[in-house]
Amino acid sequence: LDILINNAGVLSPPFDVTEDNFESHVGINYLGHFYLTQLLTDLLVNSKARVITVSSESHKRSDITSDHLTGDIPKLFHPPADRSFPLDYDRYNLSNRARIYFIRELVMRHPQLSGASVHPGLVHTDLLRSATGLPKFVRACFDPILPGPDVGAETSIFCATAELGEANGGNFKDCRLAKLPCGLIDPVIQKRLWDVTMALCERVKPE
Repeated sequence: LDILINNAGVLSPPFDVTEDNFESHVGINYLGHFYLTQLLTDLLVNSKARVITVSSESHKRSDITSDHLTGDIPKLFHPPADRSFPLDYDRYNLSNRARIYFIRELVMRHPQLSGASVHPGLVHTDLLRSATGLPKFVRACFDPILPGPDVGAETSIFCATAELGEANGGNFKDCRLAKLPCGLIDPVIQKRLWDVTMALCERVKPE
C-alpha cells in the first residue's frame, strides 16, 4: 500500500451522530480517517507510504482547545445540545482542524511515512446534498459555476506524488504549501488529540 488518500467528508448530514454515537462531522470527517489509517499502519509503514487527508481552509474559523478534549468521551466528539441552524459550520470547521493535526502528528510518530493535509478549494460536489432552506438555494446558485471534482483533486494528486521534503506533514492549497498563521497550531493540543482519539479507537475496535 503506497498511497492512502482520506477524502470522505460531510457537511450537515441528516443525522447528528454516527453508529458509534459520535458527533457526525467529527466522527466521519476526522475519526473515521484516523481509525482507517490506524488499521492500515503496518502496511503503510512497511511500504514507506504517503498519507493524504483532505481538509479545508475552514479550519481557521474554529479552534480545538483543551476543553474539547476532556471527559470520558471528549466534548469534541459529543453532538451539540442545540443544533438549531441548518448548517453546523463550527463542528465542520473543528473536524478540519483535527484532520490537520492528525497528519502532522502521524508523520512525527511514524518517520517512515510522509503525508500532507489538503484544501481542495470550492468545487462542485455532493458535500451539501442534505442541505435545506437557504443553504440549498445557495448551492443551487453556485454549483453550476464551480469547477468539478477533477479540479478539486489536483492538490491531492500533487501531494500524493510530489517530493514533499521539509513540507512533510504540511497543509497544501493550489499545489503549494500553505503558510498557516503564527500560533494557529498548538503542539500540546495536537498530541493530546492523538492520545484521546487512540483511546476512542480502542473502544470501538471489534473484539
